[in-house]
Amino acid sequence: MKVNLNRNLLDHKGQEAVELVDGKERKKSLRDIISEALYATGMNAQLGMDMAKKLRAYKMLQQIINNRGVLDIETDDATLLKEICAEFFTAGVYGQIYDLIEKGGKE
Repeated sequence: MKVNLNRNLLDHKGQEAVELVDGKERKKSLRDIISEALYATGMNAQLGMDMAKKLRAYKMLQQIINNRGVLDIETDDATLLKEICAEFFTAGVYGQIYDLIEKGGKE
């Protein structure tokens, strides 16, 4: 399944979330925050990521980078991505990612 992560994150009001970068406002993208979560996989010992899961997370990160935010993943990878994001993000962010994965990146 292909999942296009090139979407903007929505805040608690349903508006596009922004962040300050070099003194300028920039919209926060799901692509960037998911990449950050994949990069940091294994930092939380409670999640118990083994070497194989860490490597799968790294490969998904590389796919995001190389395919400009588009993931082509199987069910196992989608499950791992949801597991990582559930641990890394708040409910509001995780819900947006969950919906995106479940819909296959289509809206």
